[in-house]
Amino acid sequence: MKKRTLANRRDLGFIALLLVLSLILYSVHLLIFHDLYHIEFYALEDLAFVPIEVLMVSLILNRMLEANERKKKMSKLYMVIETFFSILGSDLLRIFATNDKNLGNIQEELNAKLSWDEKDIKRLMNVKKDYHPMMTFDVDNMRKIDGMLRENRMNMVRMLENPALLEHETFTELLMAVFHLSEELKMRKDLSHLPKADRAHITEDAKRAYILLGIEWVDYISHMRSHFPYLYSLAIRVNPFKENPEVMIQDEN
Repeated sequence: MKKRTLANRRDLGFIALLLVLSLILYSVHLLIFHDLYHIEFYALEDLAFVPIEVLMVSLILNRMLEANERKKKMSKLYMVIETFFSILGSDLLRIFATNDKNLGNIQEELNAKLSWDEKDIKRLMNVKKDYHPMMTFDVDNMRKIDGMLRENRMNMVRMLENPALLEHETFTELLMAVFHLSEELKMRKDLSHLPKADRAHITEDAKRAYILLGIEWVDYISHMRSHFPYLYSLAIRVNPFKENPEVMIQDEN
C-alpha cells in the first residue's frame, strides 16, 4: 500500500513538473516575442488535436501493443503446455485411452495427419467435446498413474505457479483435475483392496482428467500446426490415441 501511495505521489509530481515547465516555456515565448495571439492560437490548436492523439494512442497503438504482448504470453504458455505433454500429458493420455472402451468409435477420426488444415482440427475438437468415454481402471493402471503423478508432482506445481496460465483457463482446469486425481491416489495406502464404490469414484476422477486432456491435446496440436510445424509433426507421429504410434519416419517405397 505504501509503495502504491509513493508511486501515485511520484506520478502527481511528474505531472505538476510538466505543467510548470509548459507554463515557463509559454512565459519565455511571451517575454521574447510579445505575441499573446499566437500563444493562444497554437495552444488551442494543440488542444483540439488532443482527442485525435488519445484515439491513436489508446485505441490503436495500445491495442497493437496489447496484441503483441498477448502473443508473447501465449507463446510462453504453449511452451509450458508443450513441456507438460512431453513429460507427462501424452503418456497419461495414452494410458487413459487404452482403458477407454468407447475409443474405437472415434479412433479413426483422432488420427491427425500432416495434411490437415484448420477445418480438420476444428472438426476434431468438436468430436472430442461431444465424446463420452467409458473408462475401466484396474489396479495396475492405478499404480502406474499414481507413480507417474508422484514423479511429476513438482513439475505440475511449477506449472501452476506460472503467471502465464492466467491466459489459459482450460489448461489450468486440466492441471487441477490431474492434481486432484493425484491426491486421491496418493491418499490410499493400498490400491489393490478398494471397495467397488471407491474404485468407481477414482474412475470418475480419471475420466474427468481424461476428457480435459483430450480437449487440451487437440488445442495443443492446433497451435503447433499453425506456429511450429516440426512440433506438430512429432505430436501426430506419437499420437497417444493411436494403437501403435511410430515416431520414426519410414522410407517411401
